[in-house]
Amino acid sequence: MNFITLTLFLVYQVHALSFPENFKFGFATASYQIEGGWNASGKGPNIWDWYTHTYPTRIADLTNGDIACDSYHKFATDVKLLKNIKADFYRFSISWARIFPNGQTNNINPDGVRYYNELINLLLANNIKPVVIIYHWDLPLGLHQLGGWPNIALADYFVDYADKVFSLFGDRVKTWITFNEPSQICELGYSNGALAPGYTQLGIGNYMCGRTLLIAHAKAYRLYEKKYKQLQKGLVGMTVHTVWFEPAAEISVIRIVSYFFS
Repeated sequence: MNFITLTLFLVYQVHALSFPENFKFGFATASYQIEGGWNASGKGPNIWDWYTHTYPTRIADLTNGDIACDSYHKFATDVKLLKNIKADFYRFSISWARIFPNGQTNNINPDGVRYYNELINLLLANNIKPVVIIYHWDLPLGLHQLGGWPNIALADYFVDYADKVFSLFGDRVKTWITFNEPSQICELGYSNGALAPGYTQLGIGNYMCGRTLLIAHAKAYRLYEKKYKQLQKGLVGMTVHTVWFEPAAEISVIRIVSYFFS
């Protein structure tokens, strides 16, 4: 390896192990995965509560999210940990059924509002930006019993829900994600049955679900732009699932640099 090759290799290594000054360091969770408190203080059941309690053997280790990380009770400790590792932002999801137990906005749970207000306020007090997912896979059971995401009516239920969370938290939350990984919601929930609600309706359920989610996202986005954007000055988007591909033949950077400069 000649001098130029060695220099380029070292520059690459240093660059690969450092972050630019404006790099934002963040962490992400989902409500069902961490909150616990599955039936605490007025929270309604969601499809994961129903699924893990009704079909426990479909979970490889027979666990569920009844307690999980107990973030519902320990969120202050979570924020302290985030501050200790110098997080710039924290992406978390709202449990629809914790705020609206049956999924409908005419039945609000004050404790759910209290919980997310306290979490958001504590994050901001520690200079951590909240990034909020409105829906991350935990549909209220009442809406599932109406047919779930393949039912186009759920688009309007979702927009009503989004409208409420924008109004409740949008004065402090400036980055919103409508859906986390819509393809996973539809393919794994309504096509191959790998995730709750566990339906196997390939070519039907997944396409009906996809249509509902896209319409729901578009309506919620337009609602924010029209009703909240000017005042709250936030952003609304969607988290899209993708796949990382690697070449079949491994070619290292060292070999490439050596080829060109040896």
